[in-house]
Amino acid sequence: MAISDGDILSYYMPSLYASNHRSLLSRGRALTAGPFSSLVEAPLGSRNAWISPLKDAQVEKRYLYSFMGGSTSMLRKRLFRYYRSLAIADALVECTDHYKHWSRDASPEHSAQQRRYIETMQASKFVLCPRGASASSIRLFESMELGCAPIVLADRWIPVDGVDWSFCLFVKESRYRELDVIVRSHADEWQERGAAARNAFNGHFSHSAFGATMERQLRDLVRHRDDGRERLIRAVYPLYRGATELKGELRLAARNTVLAGFRMLGVKFPYDLNK
Repeated sequence: MAISDGDILSYYMPSLYASNHRSLLSRGRALTAGPFSSLVEAPLGSRNAWISPLKDAQVEKRYLYSFMGGSTSMLRKRLFRYYRSLAIADALVECTDHYKHWSRDASPEHSAQQRRYIETMQASKFVLCPRGASASSIRLFESMELGCAPIVLADRWIPVDGVDWSFCLFVKESRYRELDVIVRSHADEWQERGAAARNAFNGHFSHSAFGATMERQLRDLVRHRDDGRERLIRAVYPLYRGATELKGELRLAARNTVLAGFRMLGVKFPYDLNK
């Protein structure tokens, strides 16, 4: 078995992944877990240090919805570009590429950014959780712990099994321009959805519950393990891995070519670029 909360998934063996997504290799042999590093008291850079001291604070809900994050996927780049053209008083969509959210920087400036991230989420009735470098987003679980109603934009993400996800709003990635209308059509549901989100977090992903959740999932993976299928996958895996690496190299080459073209033309690239 493999257990990982990284963004790069191998699927070489039956696995428990925080960023599990729909694919031929995940079907029947991989399950989705919460992001492990967000669920423990860890140094700054793993778990946001402001969650525990602030999660029970009473905060005015100034925003109907918010999102603060890096431009780590094309979906997020489109979101940031689209919302720059809007002026919505009770919504905040902000690119945070100006600082490294996951660094272990213990400076006062970095701590202040981490605190603002949590305080903004607390001041929001709904929290947008668009896919990032992988299909999952750690802010989904952070928003649940804080009692905010999550809005998931991640078409390929596989929700954690055994959890009632009805408190979430699932919106197709292609409908990001309709988000404001969609959220406002559910505006009066934020308290019920937020309370259910926090109950789900406490019941499945809190310190006291997460061990049992992982044990149940690992037992499920063992129960459904098919040795014949695993031998076949190991035999063809080098081809799959090679194709995956080639795809990554081609995407990087295409990205660099496009950016070089914009630089040659002296034109600013229209999307935010993650540092």
